[in-house]
Amino acid sequence: MDVDSSMTSSLEVDSNGPASEEKVEEAPATDGEESPAAVGAAHSQVQQTSPVGGPRHAPNYSVVNAILEKKEDGPGPRCGHTLTAVAAVGEEGSANYMGPRLILFGGATALEGNSANAGTPTSAGGAGIRLSGATADVHCYDVLTNKWSRITPFGEPPTPRAAHVATAVGTMVVIQGGIGPAGLSAEDLHVLDLTQQRPRWHRVVVQGPGPGPRYGHVMALVGQRYLMAIGGNDGKRPLADVWALDTAAKPYEWRKLEPEGEGPPPCMYATASARSDGLLLLCGGRDANSVPLASAYGLAKHRDGRWEWAIAPGV
Repeated sequence: MDVDSSMTSSLEVDSNGPASEEKVEEAPATDGEESPAAVGAAHSQVQQTSPVGGPRHAPNYSVVNAILEKKEDGPGPRCGHTLTAVAAVGEEGSANYMGPRLILFGGATALEGNSANAGTPTSAGGAGIRLSGATADVHCYDVLTNKWSRITPFGEPPTPRAAHVATAVGTMVVIQGGIGPAGLSAEDLHVLDLTQQRPRWHRVVVQGPGPGPRYGHVMALVGQRYLMAIGGNDGKRPLADVWALDTAAKPYEWRKLEPEGEGPPPCMYATASARSDGLLLLCGGRDANSVPLASAYGLAKHRDGRWEWAIAPGV
């Protein structure tokens, strides 16, 4: 699998001042080419170290007593939002140190519009699809102090939205897509830069056509380099397309991929996460008939530039 050990990336943003750049952590080196069968190898290793016979117990969960100085600091009841983990900034003990945080953006605090009965935007969609109760709030949870705070970044924020996607690129959170009071959100990439004490919104300049407006899709940073957007719904039907943006190549542009192998069916509301070795794992979702899916897939990039899907083994 092609995960270049020298991968670094920066996102050039459209702002009133100089374009800000953010270096992404170096990806781990890999020896030789790895196939998506790595999913199976990892699965086998888990099987060997797991108890045999009978189901495994679920992990234990505990309630965190979060601190709220003001009621509005907490996000309150909502759905369709995103929660993104952002690493610490600066050296611990220094004046500019900021610990690890969870950044919550958007979501719906009231289900109004043509999705009210179903609880989520319908897969049938249509020109009138909208979600009147969507917000553009930003809340921050400090992992070390268990404290919630509502933040108001500089710059122009994204429009209110839910069922969007968000992922961390270094100490920035990239947000795309979703659905709001005016219908489907634009496909623009919005960046929340968290490197300073006062966060700032930017818009990334991207060349050419991209995934287009959609909601219920997934997005992840693969190999600390490739911003991947997969599936979702364009307001008419669920999708199965795969788009990649190379954050190490300028000018930035989306590229539609045609991965080899058997990939997931058109679906929305799946989940995806990039493994540390650069393998993207995609799980579940809802198909065109609104049936929940139980399958899982791995997507990997070969050194010769080919991308390939593989079905993860097991139940």
